[in-house]
Parts: sequence; C-alpha cells; structure tokens
Amino acid sequence: MSGNFKVIIPNASKMINGIESFEMSKGELEVHFPKEVKILENSPCSAVSIAYPNGNGSIIIEKPKP
Repeated sequence: MSGNFKVIIPNASKMINGIESFEMSKGELEVHFPKEVKILENSPCSAVSIAYPNGNGSIIIEKPKP
C-alpha cells in the first residue's frame, strides 16, 4: 500500500489546535495504531474508526487512495 493515510479528528474544534485532518505515512501510523493498519491492509475496508479511551470522541483513519 503506497501513499499516506488520512487521519481525521471529527471533534477537532474542541481541541486546542483545531486541526481536523492530516496525513501520516504507514511507518508513522504503525507506531501508534499497528492493529488498525493491519486491518486496513488485509480487508476491503476503506477506513477504520478508533474510539478515545475516555469515550469522548474518535479518530478515523482512511486508506491511501489508489
């Protein structure tokens, strides 16, 4: 899988810097979310959502576009 993954923070307006989305390389993403990268690589899913541990939001990771 080549290209950068897109990371989306839906509730970014509540965060200090307010960044709503950014891109990360596969290597960068694997450091923080190794299970989710494997899911995206081994399934037809185009995105995964990860809930914050405290239950106050989520992060969405999208596969690179072909």
